[in-house]
Amino acid sequence: ALHEVLHMTLAAYVATGFAVAAVHAWFVRKNPTSQFHRRALGIALIVACISIPLQIVSGDHSAKRVAELQPVKFAAMESHYETMAGAPIILGGIANDEEMRVDYGIAIPYALSFLAHNDPNAPVTGLEEFPRDEWPNTNIVHWAFDIMVGSGMVMLALAAWAGFFWWRRRRLPDQRWFLWALVLAGPLGFIAIEAGWVVTEVGRQPWIIYGIMRTADAVTPMTGLVVPFTTFTLLYIVLSVILVFLLRRQFLETADPSELESMSGKLADKEHTSHAA
Repeated sequence: ALHEVLHMTLAAYVATGFAVAAVHAWFVRKNPTSQFHRRALGIALIVACISIPLQIVSGDHSAKRVAELQPVKFAAMESHYETMAGAPIILGGIANDEEMRVDYGIAIPYALSFLAHNDPNAPVTGLEEFPRDEWPNTNIVHWAFDIMVGSGMVMLALAAWAGFFWWRRRRLPDQRWFLWALVLAGPLGFIAIEAGWVVTEVGRQPWIIYGIMRTADAVTPMTGLVVPFTTFTLLYIVLSVILVFLLRRQFLETADPSELESMSGKLADKEHTSHAA
């Protein structure tokens, strides 16, 4: 559980950091002089830029643990059918379980062996070693893994650019193209989280307790589950409405500090004029 908890906790910081940065980048793009949004963007980028490299490291650790503890899932993540040394990582492609190959994928030689064992020549167990009824849906797991890793790499690149810019110029990176990139990357953290959970949950099928109990044997026969399901769904809808309301009141309608100073100055002048009259 340790590597899962660590990976998910860092993922939450990454997703939140980039999502908040995206919102403030949008407003900085529209109003570059806004101190409120510039400072908020800086705070969000600090969280994002610290979290994403740590997340990449934890992801590497998680992959090695999966290769050790759940080799079927690890093989499905890369549509790896044949046990071999110097196994490649396959980017994209369409897995063909019947012919045990991947069509239209891009292979990176030795990368899978290195990912699993820190040794480019180490053997990696393929799906062929396991009964077919213990294979997860290879295409779903493989594509979800690629989406998760791809999203992480994009965010890492943005974090690297932000860190480099700050190191060179000691100020917030506010080039227009960079702000647009942050806006577009805003959802990537949450997309990566969802894709990662698809890898976790679909990848362990057909087991609900790996190697002990199948999912089909764990389905509850209890009736009436639609009631708590509907109740919790409605609860989260209500909480979402409240969240939007509070964000709008506390954030979207927050006046810029410079505007507040200007308003204070005008009120002071008006009061002074009134007293003089």
